Amino acid sequence: LGLVKEGAAMHRILLRLLLGIAIAEEATEAPKEEDGVLVLHDKNFEGAINNNPFILVEFYAPWCGHCKQFAPEYARAAQQLKQAKAPIPLAKVDATAEARLAEEYGIRGYPTIRMFINGKDQEYTGGRTEQSIVTWVLKKAGPPAIPLVDVANAEAFEKENTLSVVAFFAEGAAQDAFEAAARQVEDVMFAYTTEPSVAAKYGVTPPALRMSFPHDENHATFTGNMDRADEIQSFVRAYRQPMVSTFNGETAADIFGDGRAILFLFREKDEKGDVAEAELRKAALSIQRRLLVSVAGSTEPMDQRLMDYVSVEPEELPTVRLVANPMASMIKYKLEGDLTESSIMAFVNDFEAQNLKPHLKSEEAPTSQTGPVYTLVGSTFDSVVLDPKKDVLVEFYAPWCGHCKKLEPVYRDVAKILEPVKSLVVAKIDATANDVQGADIEGFPTIKFWPANKKGEPPLDYDSDRDVDSFITWLEEKVSLPFNKE
Repeated sequence: LGLVKEGAAMHRILLRLLLGIAIAEEATEAPKEEDGVLVLHDKNFEGAINNNPFILVEFYAPWCGHCKQFAPEYARAAQQLKQAKAPIPLAKVDATAEARLAEEYGIRGYPTIRMFINGKDQEYTGGRTEQSIVTWVLKKAGPPAIPLVDVANAEAFEKENTLSVVAFFAEGAAQDAFEAAARQVEDVMFAYTTEPSVAAKYGVTPPALRMSFPHDENHATFTGNMDRADEIQSFVRAYRQPMVSTFNGETAADIFGDGRAILFLFREKDEKGDVAEAELRKAALSIQRRLLVSVAGSTEPMDQRLMDYVSVEPEELPTVRLVANPMASMIKYKLEGDLTESSIMAFVNDFEAQNLKPHLKSEEAPTSQTGPVYTLVGSTFDSVVLDPKKDVLVEFYAPWCGHCKKLEPVYRDVAKILEPVKSLVVAKIDATANDVQGADIEGFPTIKFWPANKKGEPPLDYDSDRDVDSFITWLEEKVSLPFNKE
């Protein structure tokens, strides 16, 4: 697709050069600006891309809540990048009005952001705040780290980049690990110097690394191995967030994308919430950024989505949850009892020693099973699904899911036909009301199969058609305890 796009764009440019007209005409009609952001549409999009070696473009929908929330951050980033030594424009396209452009660039959700470098587009992978946008764009447009030649240069760099890293090297020293880390951390500006006067200004002896940030201590010095890129990355990522972060729509992506386990306090705006947060902040000093510590409310839509996601009920507040692997097979832990500095630290220490049991949400187990499909809940899942004498097929569904409702009669017929096969269980579980371990659920319905002789291995994904005959044929092939469908 990229080659097709590139070839088509080149063909249009050559055609216009041959005709000798349209390029000059297009150049005279500059895109309009709104809050420093270029407004692009079908007639001026190509000209903006061709006239700017670097340009960031947001495809948005006017009705999109995330787009509205993102707009002021994007506008402030645009104003800041206009003041850069080599200005880089930010632009936007109303994808609901510009259907051709939306189709050409495969826009399926909002906002979708693309960086165009010499006409070729790539996905924007930075954060949703002003500074993270600016840093990401500048790093894409330049080297992974910039040289600082004197003290004035270094001071100006720190002033311009509130979130930044400076490495200090002796002349000729290897910088490979530092450069590798700088390439991997996209939303923090990196610089380096071999000038002794700059090292003296900051009181460091090369090799050394110093990070500046707009929160807490404001700066920190790296004490790890300068030849280990992974250690440098871990240090930078730990300090790029405040010691205690506030969870909201602007910070959610950064918090979940951080990579560390997350310790959440959910609180109301009341005295009990104030006391709980004070205890959490005291504990955070001892945690020393080994975990990401965050405070969430309960009234905003984003707070409520997070509460649903990590299984918090309003009547529990204030309460603490620890979330491990937040971007993968998330595992949740619940702090029981009073919220004090000592109880929080004991909870964290037990987590780090792997002494905690996951907190799994579960409905009440049904008193009896009605119908051919076995109904599972969180508390009964392991005893049924991991039974080594049974092959078990499980549908993970959501009550509101239209595809699940469409599948229901087919799945019931499969279970009815196979009901005489006592070595096989056809089951279902409401994945919105029950938590289980060992199954990554990314959509509904998700159907997984646990063979009797492979309970210690990851389940198989059902990957055939969703009709009765296909289900039965697939099961005949995958079961470890053979059956005859007749």
